[in-house]
Amino acid sequence: MPAPIGYVAKMFPRLSETFVLNEIRQLERDGARVHVFSLQQQAVQVPHGALSELEAPITYVDTTAQPDPEALRRATAAARRRLATVDIGDDRLVPRKYVRLALQLVAAAQGLGLGRLHAHFGSRAAHVAMLAAPLLRLPFSFTAHAKDIYHEEVDRELLRIKLREADRVVTVTDYNRRVLLDIGAGLPAIATKVMRLYNGVDLTMFHPMPLAPPPVPYVLAVGRLVEKKGFPILVEACAALRGRGRVFSCEIVGAGPQEEILRGAIDAAGVDDCVGLRGALALEDIAQAMRRASVLVLPCIQAADGNVDALPTVLLEAMASGVPVISTRLSGIPEIIADGETGYVVPPGDSTALAAAIDRVLADPAHARRMGAAGRARAERLFDLRTNVATLREWLTTPNAAQLAEGT
Repeated sequence: MPAPIGYVAKMFPRLSETFVLNEIRQLERDGARVHVFSLQQQAVQVPHGALSELEAPITYVDTTAQPDPEALRRATAAARRRLATVDIGDDRLVPRKYVRLALQLVAAAQGLGLGRLHAHFGSRAAHVAMLAAPLLRLPFSFTAHAKDIYHEEVDRELLRIKLREADRVVTVTDYNRRVLLDIGAGLPAIATKVMRLYNGVDLTMFHPMPLAPPPVPYVLAVGRLVEKKGFPILVEACAALRGRGRVFSCEIVGAGPQEEILRGAIDAAGVDDCVGLRGALALEDIAQAMRRASVLVLPCIQAADGNVDALPTVLLEAMASGVPVISTRLSGIPEIIADGETGYVVPPGDSTALAAAIDRVLADPAHARRMGAAGRARAERLFDLRTNVATLREWLTTPNAAQLAEGT
């Protein structure tokens, strides 16, 4: 039986990172063993019922015994020698906090017989895994998503070092892969090391279900209430639809720092009788809401700090549920939606175009059903959790032959 995989995350579980939870659940269904190392304790209780299915132990790294100063000094010096590169200072390459976490992770992993460390996100989790893996004599890999690539604070020179040190790098869109290949240009085996693998969706949890149509069309939006989701644009679009006489209800499901901004936008637009904030929901409740939806809308934009969505899981879940989807022409989103076939893609930040796309879906229920069916077929073909995680498991348990041949 393959050795257990040590999953490293900044925080696990997190309400919005269902893709990590689903990935681990499916690995376990396929017979893999996983041990999760969360660098910090979860800040709030996560309500997803699927958590109860996990067998993986979770170790909160920041609660383990602190390393003594001499061990910290030696580990810092060793990492500096191994990772030394031009123009990268110690505060970036071997920050004391990350070295401490790496030593705590090493102590927690002793005796577990791990086969590798795999981090989710190329930022803190990947950095700590990179420092810890040599001390455990293990390979390390990571999955890069969005904020860890595009946020204005991302240190691309440091990301290049992580690309160099990892034996595999997984990323969730072809768009991301092109960016990472550019960052890692010239590194040995970079083209075979960086692999695109779409996040998968549980097609048994998210599925179409024949239901009586709602009394009025139901527009659903799901996501963290943060700038990059673009929900104020949806409020503007709903106001425009209301002005045309379109009757509908809209719910925005999620929690986050923009909640008060959105409440203010809803009040200012005078749509509080048809647009509401429902708060965060468990994954299972979101699946039920999907099956009632007439359309799923996610009006993503690029945030002021450069952050963008890469492959929004909610779009995959809606398509798997047989629901038409509307989003924006940004990063990897056009890889999800077949424009005009499974939904519509509009320019980011354009509330007029967004309103027109929603109106087209609501005005033609027969075409909406055809788009929903096409979306389900596309989800089965490209975004099946079982198929995609089977590929990931092979990558994480099989040496990279191309890199071994090159001696990297």
